[in-house]
Amino acid sequence: MKRIILILFSSCLLWTCSKETKVELVSFTDTGCGSETVEPATRSGDQAESQLLLEYSKEGLVVTRTNARMNCAIKTGGIACDVSINGNVIILDVYELGEKMRCICPVKKMTSTIAGLSQGSDYVLDYRCGGTKYGPFEFRYDKGLQQLIDIDLYSWYADNFE
Repeated sequence: MKRIILILFSSCLLWTCSKETKVELVSFTDTGCGSETVEPATRSGDQAESQLLLEYSKEGLVVTRTNARMNCAIKTGGIACDVSINGNVIILDVYELGEKMRCICPVKKMTSTIAGLSQGSDYVLDYRCGGTKYGPFEFRYDKGLQQLIDIDLYSWYADNFE
């Protein structure tokens, strides 16, 4: 009897340890390129604050980016989004599709919903947008999560135009 219990316990332990965390992008929406495209040199005149909002929902982690600056390539190619996880580090990559241009499109809002996270667990978000990495941002995925993060737009300009 002890042998059977030991075998059952060992097989359950092996199954649990081999279970890999999977995340998936269940939705991505964006407002597209705003009407006023600007030259890269006008960065000092940027008035809009850019922020990330991390929120808990039944569907998954909702990541909302406001007042993003992306390359005008999105006018023809659009915006794409990919998500992956390595341990507890979530990599959310938002990028332009289409041929790069020398102008900037303001994007008022981009929202991603990521499923597959464990409620009550601690995670780190590496947010990438237009080739620039922001983060790491630490958070606990649990009911009531509403974490607001200010984004430095100047690092995006430096990575894309200097």
